[in-house]
Amino acid sequence: MEVMGQLSNQDRRLRIRQLHAVMQEQCLSNPLEMSTGDCVPRRKQHRLSAAQVAELVLAYQSGVSLHSLATQFQVHRSTVLDHLNRAGTQRRYPALAPAQVELAARFYQGGQSLREVGVHLGVHASTVRNALRRAGVQMRDCQGRAR
Repeated sequence: MEVMGQLSNQDRRLRIRQLHAVMQEQCLSNPLEMSTGDCVPRRKQHRLSAAQVAELVLAYQSGVSLHSLATQFQVHRSTVLDHLNRAGTQRRYPALAPAQVELAARFYQGGQSLREVGVHLGVHASTVRNALRRAGVQMRDCQGRAR
């Protein structure tokens, strides 16, 4: 008696059979992997040449974002950071320049919300909050009252 319907595992069995067939096909197409018993699909690594790393560093130094570099070079953000760190590249840590922090403080003290200031400066509200707190600006509560 074969059960079908909501409580059946037939769909899973079929999917497992299909996956197994794909794995066998991949193993047969690469006899080297089959001989080592290492028949697992591997992620393709995208290694950057020395020239590409130099280009990546120059692009970062000219102001290109990490996300854009990761997309352009087809690597993960952490890989971009690793290359920058190995190259000894100065990181752009203050996300806001001192002049931008002063401008943000004026906007915030003028009554704008952190979100509004962030939109104006092109950064997240939490970035604005962190910069203002480091600068010693008195923060308001969520209702706009002084703390």
